[in-house]
Amino acid sequence: MPNFREFFLHKPLILLRPIEIETSAKEFISTYASYMESIGIVGKGPSGHALYPSRAAPVTEEHTQLFEDLVSLSSTLDIHTVASMDFYTDAWFAKDPKYHTIAPRGESMPHQICPNRNEFWEYGAELVGELGSYPIDEILLFGAGFIRDHFCFCDRCRNEFAPLINQEPSRLTYEYITESEENHAKWHDWRAAKVNEALKHLQEAARDVDVKVERETPLRLSVEVLLDPETGFSEGARGQYGYDYKSILEITGNILINLYPWSPIIPTPGSSEYDELVESLYFTNEFQRRGGMVTLFRWGVSSIEQLLELKALAKDAGIGRVSTTFTYPGDYSTRRESAIGNY
Repeated sequence: MPNFREFFLHKPLILLRPIEIETSAKEFISTYASYMESIGIVGKGPSGHALYPSRAAPVTEEHTQLFEDLVSLSSTLDIHTVASMDFYTDAWFAKDPKYHTIAPRGESMPHQICPNRNEFWEYGAELVGELGSYPIDEILLFGAGFIRDHFCFCDRCRNEFAPLINQEPSRLTYEYITESEENHAKWHDWRAAKVNEALKHLQEAARDVDVKVERETPLRLSVEVLLDPETGFSEGARGQYGYDYKSILEITGNILINLYPWSPIIPTPGSSEYDELVESLYFTNEFQRRGGMVTLFRWGVSSIEQLLELKALAKDAGIGRVSTTFTYPGDYSTRRESAIGNY
């Protein structure tokens, strides 16, 4: 296990799984609070199980007390307190095949819910309301977009999108969409609208819980956006995942850039690849200039050297906050395979 004290001294937002905290919350906070500016804890992971006493989601009971105690203690000490929530990446909800994201040739992706599901948006909003009832300052929202440009071809998506390009739902193919620039642009716009509509539901839930608990400072929702050379950096990500940075700025005002999720090594400073990466992050300057907050995030940062690399990159790109986990998600290999697979 990495040295907590050494990591906290560098002031990243560390998102912890309860299993990584090997003591009671009281002992953990009393040991490390003096080094912390912020702390994060997983509220609902990709398994779909909540680690707090949820009324809507299935619960991993063994972790609920630690979650509640940690959040209570850190907020009492005015430490910026964050919980995370996986959204469409929800294996429990995906046990029902009708909610699966579907590949162009009909393959089911059981690890991810189709983003065109308003009933799932309501479920997510309920979870935001539950988490927001705790004295936390922020929710990190993971898995908030489509798997890739090739998704989703479920019946609901076919039936809604096909008429927009004068095609029959049963005859809609990815090849047909992409052979026309106009149709492909409509595909991107339609999917981005779905992502945005879901985010509006979640943001509304955050506002509602602000009023309910009489929160002095609004609950912040930071939306994960994936940025990787495999998917065309920031420009490619809009089409691939359905992100609309301008709309996210207007809806939640906060993005969490998941840096190089499918590529394990960050380029070396001074290399052309590094310069390309920094250039791809320039869009965050406008995002921040207009009042948004940007966080540079990376999975599996297990050494101080890796953390310092991330901080140096954030400085070069003009990004003020970095966030890390010590490990990768439990379903990482499945996510990576579906994200960079051939369809």
